[in-house]
Formats: sequence, structure tokens, C-alpha cells
Amino acid sequence: MVQHSRQTLLLAAWYGLYQAVHIPVNVRGLLLLRGRGALDFPAPPPPEGWDAQVLAFFTGMAALDLLNALLSLVFVWGLFTGRRWALPLGLVTLTVSVYAALVFDYATYAAGAWRPPALGAYIFINVAFVPALWLYGQLLNRVLRSGFQGGLR
Repeated sequence: MVQHSRQTLLLAAWYGLYQAVHIPVNVRGLLLLRGRGALDFPAPPPPEGWDAQVLAFFTGMAALDLLNALLSLVFVWGLFTGRRWALPLGLVTLTVSVYAALVFDYATYAAGAWRPPALGAYIFINVAFVPALWLYGQLLNRVLRSGFQGGLR
């Protein structure tokens, strides 16, 4: 059984909470996108609304993001229960999460959504994601220093 630092466990708990909230948000988003084609939360639209291509992009992204959120919860469970496979799974899920966050931010910014009053929602989403970035940095640092054999300590 692999032991983990208190800081790693706290960051992983936050990531798990973030992803647990992400699941119903993504399900709701998929239902909205497949139904009436409107998306208002967590991504408030630009004043002129979302372009049809952006909505199609968000649909695919939400589906993959939902799968990643589920796998992220498996990672967090594995980390808390000391499973050795948790580190590689965590690197995969966090890599996908970071990539998705960057693409989401770029797409919403490029679409003109990062304007008041919606700007606050985008700032909140990004600030809430910072602990996941910190955890990702920790995992990468540990792997680069010791490889997968040492696990997280």
C-alpha cells in the first residue's frame, strides 16, 4: 500500500470534489446541448449567443469530459486507498483535465464570452481549478524524480 502526504491527499480530495460536481454539470450540459442547443452554465454565452459550431464542439467536449470526470473519481479513490495504479491513472486524468481546461478557456474566450457579467463565472471556474494544477505539478514532479516505482509519498 502506497502512503501519501497530507498535502497530496487534500489536493486530491479537492480534485475529486471538483470532478464530482463536474459530472452533473456535464450531464446537464449534454442534455441542454442535445435538446434546445442552449448552454448557460457553467459557460455563460457571449452577448450574441453561441455559434452553432461552438455548440457542436462543446457537445463533444462535454461527453469526453464526463468520461474523464468519472475516471478522475476512480483515481482519487485509488489514491486514498493506496493503490499503485493510482499514479499513472492520475497523470492521465489530470493531463486530460488540464488540456480540457485550456481548450475550454480558449474556445470561450475566442467566442467573446469572457465579458461582464459572464466574466465572473469564468474566473470562478479557473480559480477553482488551481488546486488540480498544483496536484498535477506534484504528480509530474514525483514521477520525474523517482519514476512510477516510488509512488507518491
